[in-house]
Amino acid sequence: MRVLTGWFIRNPVAANLIMVLILFLGVITVFSIRIEGFPRLPPETINISTTYLGASTEQVDELVTRKVEQALEGLEGVRSVSSHSSAETSLVVVRRAGGQDLQKVLDRVRLRIDAITEFPASVRRPVIEAAGYDFPALYINLHGQTDPATLQALSERFREDLLAEPEISRLTIWGLHAREMRIEFDPQILQQFNLTVADVVGRIQSSSLHFQTGTLRTTGGNIILKTDDKAKFVTQFARMPIIENKDGTSVNLGQIAVVSDTFREGDYLFRFNGAPTTGMEVLIGQKENLLRISEVAHNVAAAFKPQLPSGVQITIWGLHAREMRIEFDPQILQQFNLTVADVVGRI
Repeated sequence: MRVLTGWFIRNPVAANLIMVLILFLGVITVFSIRIEGFPRLPPETINISTTYLGASTEQVDELVTRKVEQALEGLEGVRSVSSHSSAETSLVVVRRAGGQDLQKVLDRVRLRIDAITEFPASVRRPVIEAAGYDFPALYINLHGQTDPATLQALSERFREDLLAEPEISRLTIWGLHAREMRIEFDPQILQQFNLTVADVVGRIQSSSLHFQTGTLRTTGGNIILKTDDKAKFVTQFARMPIIENKDGTSVNLGQIAVVSDTFREGDYLFRFNGAPTTGMEVLIGQKENLLRISEVAHNVAAAFKPQLPSGVQITIWGLHAREMRIEFDPQILQQFNLTVADVVGRI
């Protein structure tokens, strides 16, 4: 220690430069330090997500999920493989074994998945990524006594406003009901036109198509030919011809059935403070500031509130960014001959 002290005394310029460097690095650290509610843990799993457009749960499981599982059998460095199949989506989760380098396991997984050649043509390329531990910064609920369509539309607009802010990169949303096209038949009308439900369903399927028909090879490259006449809206379904007469006239679906755009029924119910709700979980990313995310979310909510109809509210809760507020009474400070700066300094 004496040697080090003596060196600084003999070299004051170097000592001052080192002090300036330490202060400079300290200032950079203060402005770049990541503020979070929980420590970030290294990722332990790898997610393999695959989309199979138009496929049922059974088709996804048989033609995608099982093939991925078979490709990963016996892979070095893997402790377990779990999967979840749903309509159009397959998710396979690979957990690394203890002590294994995740990047090496990720590379092995990519090689195995890239070697699969038996996927159906409409399966999109699997997305393979390491899954870290995502921690919530806060929760937001839109709730009130209104119809589901209004609440869902408000939630989707509010979600877009949140994601438009550069400070917020990820969030999850729940309480949204899947939309579906409902077609209701009157048996007497079907009988009048000598039709069955199966007849109408078959003609709807043949009139609403979306598939690739082939490839046109040219000197400038290949051109993919597709049929894209898939009905999406009520008016398109209602105009769909079911019976075509010899004189050129036709009977459309809207003439024999009631077509409505509605929500899929299910055994679920989302409520917040006793009212219908949709909820969002805002997640904190690897380099994001917890306090800044909280501030931005409150600002977006305040700007969005004028768009809310009567009876609908936005509630932000579960905050992991807390602040201690201290309010002073000027008369009491004067009574003790203190200033705000004096109190802050002693705190």
